[in-house]
Amino acid sequence: MEHIGVRLVIYCNLLSISHKENKPLIVAWTTYFKENWAPLLKQEASSCAYECLITDDKEQLSKDTTVLFHIRDLKQSLPESRNPEQLFVFMLQESPLYTFNYLNFVPKDYFNITMTYRRDSDVYIPYGVVENITDLTPPELIWNWNEVMEIASGKVQPVLQLVSNCRTRSKRELYVKQLQKHINVTRYGACNKNVCDRECEIREAARHRFYLAFENSICRDYITEKLFKCLIWLIVPVVLKKSIYEDVLPPGSFIAADDFTSPRELAEYLQYLSINNTAYLSYLKWTKYYQKIKYVSNYCELCKYLHGNTAKSQVIPNIRKWWFQGCINRYALKLLENTVTLKTKKQ
Repeated sequence: MEHIGVRLVIYCNLLSISHKENKPLIVAWTTYFKENWAPLLKQEASSCAYECLITDDKEQLSKDTTVLFHIRDLKQSLPESRNPEQLFVFMLQESPLYTFNYLNFVPKDYFNITMTYRRDSDVYIPYGVVENITDLTPPELIWNWNEVMEIASGKVQPVLQLVSNCRTRSKRELYVKQLQKHINVTRYGACNKNVCDRECEIREAARHRFYLAFENSICRDYITEKLFKCLIWLIVPVVLKKSIYEDVLPPGSFIAADDFTSPRELAEYLQYLSINNTAYLSYLKWTKYYQKIKYVSNYCELCKYLHGNTAKSQVIPNIRKWWFQGCINRYALKLLENTVTLKTKKQ
């Protein structure tokens, strides 16, 4: 198996050098999904080799403060003035297609730092990371192949989907509707009036071979926690668009719908893998070369950036242009339209 040579994220709690001096001050200006943000960030601080001061006290603003904005909560009042030495941080982990209204409250050049799941962000905070196994990898982060095979042997059902957003920008629901005509899909979530709690999720993942990790939007680098849960649970993810994942995930660890000419062809391949255990296990061989999935500390990644960044002059010229590029609306519908086109050509 080809190895990914790029280490995606350096984890603060694995760093051997401690950076405690010159503590940058971070003011959490907004809430985080309407919750006080500073206490949440402070919970992550103990495991980070870098140290920053965190507060939600807006009276603490000084000339070189870093001001953190969660864009979903941006309707709150903004700072009345700002110093050129201050850094304003654009933080968001949701799809641009569901957040286009939130930037109406600020000028296009308002921010200095981007902090998102996009790999070209100043502060990269993906929902999870995959790292190669090295000589320094702790044993508890290495999969045991016998354990992997045992987990795979307990999977007796084909396809699982957990979904709460019933009408999506990607139109994934239309693709699933066609896929279900050719293979059984166990569906949980609000759309099916069949809620599945965490215990249920773990139980169902253990029983199923494949998970429909179709995102609600097809946007640049938009890979949410549902995908990384698949790698934790050792259930093979099926995604809509291959190119979004191939530079982030281990080779051979996922299946992409756009590799197939139709939902029927995809279903036939999943059925083949369901009865061919050797072929199915090939999608789990990544566990021999890659560590168990880790989660990113938002606090630590930002604090690390602030300790390493001395330039205060950066301004993002147009945050709207940067954020909203790279999305394909109604992508699953385009896949289905391609299926119809191919059928017409054959006739």
